Amino acid sequence: MSRTILTKALKLACARSERNQVPFSVILFSIDRFRLVNHRFGYAFANRVLRRVCDTARTSLGRSAVVGRWGNDEFLGIMHDCSPRQARSAAKALNEAISGLVIAADNNVLNVTVSIGIACVPQDGATPQEIMNVLDEALYEAKRRGRERIVAAEHLTRRIFRMGAVLETALRENRVVPAYQPIVELRTGRVVAEEALARIVTADGKVLAADEFIEAAEQFRLTYKIDWTVLLSALARRQTDDEDIVHFVNVSGDLLRYPRLLMDLLASAKTSFARKGVADVKPLVIEVTERELLENMDVTRERLAPFVDFGVQLALDDFGSGYSSFQYLADLPISFLKIDGRLISRIAEPRVLSIVRGIHAVAADLGITTLAEYVETSQQVELLRSVGIDWAQGHFFGTAALDQSVADHRRALSINWADGYYYQKDTPVRIP
Repeated sequence: MSRTILTKALKLACARSERNQVPFSVILFSIDRFRLVNHRFGYAFANRVLRRVCDTARTSLGRSAVVGRWGNDEFLGIMHDCSPRQARSAAKALNEAISGLVIAADNNVLNVTVSIGIACVPQDGATPQEIMNVLDEALYEAKRRGRERIVAAEHLTRRIFRMGAVLETALRENRVVPAYQPIVELRTGRVVAEEALARIVTADGKVLAADEFIEAAEQFRLTYKIDWTVLLSALARRQTDDEDIVHFVNVSGDLLRYPRLLMDLLASAKTSFARKGVADVKPLVIEVTERELLENMDVTRERLAPFVDFGVQLALDDFGSGYSSFQYLADLPISFLKIDGRLISRIAEPRVLSIVRGIHAVAADLGITTLAEYVETSQQVELLRSVGIDWAQGHFFGTAALDQSVADHRRALSINWADGYYYQKDTPVRIP
């Protein structure tokens, strides 16, 4: 059953519920780590997994339920005349049925799990859009809690929706600004680079770090706007900065979906560096994560090729955090390899130290500069030096700091936040 048919079915169910005052429930579930299945076993096998999961869901939820594929690895189930309690029981049974699947894969056996979000009408919303919004949030929360979880919308706070409104306002008023964290050369301790990290400045002098709004950015598809804003600010800083240091900026998979914006950024970069008379290799590094590469390596390579041709360098971020593959180092002209902070935090463990040493050895053979993230202690610094890691960043060397003159200027231009409409963890937020 297609997404179009499911959308029509959801509209009809909402209309029927309003007309007859009869509740119903909807579940949205996603196969955990499905990209890894695609990556490891190929599309043909992945499609077989999708069919098995969908068939199991139809059997588990019963003939009266409307079940189909919502998109990629997500499925939607509409359960008529179903109360919240019944929906939770149905979701639990579905979770058990799918986790009990055994799917043969060549000489291996694959087990899959799902994360599930539940929403009930009219308690959690009355329109299809309202229902899908809370379902997306519930599913996201289920994944965030560790996957193979069931989260009901009624148990969620509305923080992410409030923060989404805060972020949209900040983007509109140009109050998303970079903070710059120093990157040092471990051998000499000299600052050789800086990374631009997104922040929101408020009308009354407060600053929101990225971890406070990144979930909302991903949920409401605003990540590309953040990337765009931060990259333009970093380029503007480059034009007025006389220091000979390298500038690191993040580019998400979200921004890679907008080729026109990428070309505009490239034009801005050419203008910026032309004024400075920079040589062929530019002191600008675009960071991409393994997650973006897993989604579509060919598209990533195609979209970044004009930047590479211009002389912009590439960094592979969070290496060692997930499904690390050295194939990325073979397929992309990577100049910097950023080793994930979770490995660095455990570098005193002999096995982890050996892993980091191995990563550095491969990178060194390929002429790639290694960079350790989230360095916080002198012991970590000494161990990284003993391995030969080239560069490092983290609180040990300095926290990310705003360009205060830029932040003050953006704050002064704010027109809607004069009464302090910003998110605080423990107080309600008034959205204009």
